[in-house]
Amino acid sequence: MACTQPSMSQHQTSPENLSALNRTPSHHGQSVSVVPWRDATVESLGFPVRSEYIEWFWLPVLGPSATWLLRRIDFGFDQFPEGYLLDARSTAQALGIAARDDAGTIFARALSRLQSFGIAHGGSGSFAVRRVLPPVAQRHLSRMPATVRDAHPQWVRNQSLVA
Repeated sequence: MACTQPSMSQHQTSPENLSALNRTPSHHGQSVSVVPWRDATVESLGFPVRSEYIEWFWLPVLGPSATWLLRRIDFGFDQFPEGYLLDARSTAQALGIAARDDAGTIFARALSRLQSFGIAHGGSGSFAVRRVLPPVAQRHLSRMPATVRDAHPQWVRNQSLVA
């Protein structure tokens, strides 16, 4: 994954304050500026994006491309905790998906899915992305196979015992 620190000196990580980041190229171009979306409430009750919970319960909601993109972005935050420029083409290639210069690519759709489900917020090539996701909503669970749906209460119970 190719990533570099953004040229901005200070990052505003709340979704409401992303205007300073909108100077970067759009996600249809070379890079996407990503910063961690910090949310104390979700972080206190949620699950890290690289946890097994995400594979079991968010993967069926987001789909594989969006889930892998989310995890790749999160790996970048390990090296650049305040945010970085994500090379869209090389990241898409590393994930085995297309990233041409149009909105119909799998990369663009994956990024759009992250926004649709409240996992990323922003636009014009600048996004705040959650590192911790909340428990999956009941409306999503109701569409999952019974075995997955039935396992969910135990996962949430175990999380509350750890926290």
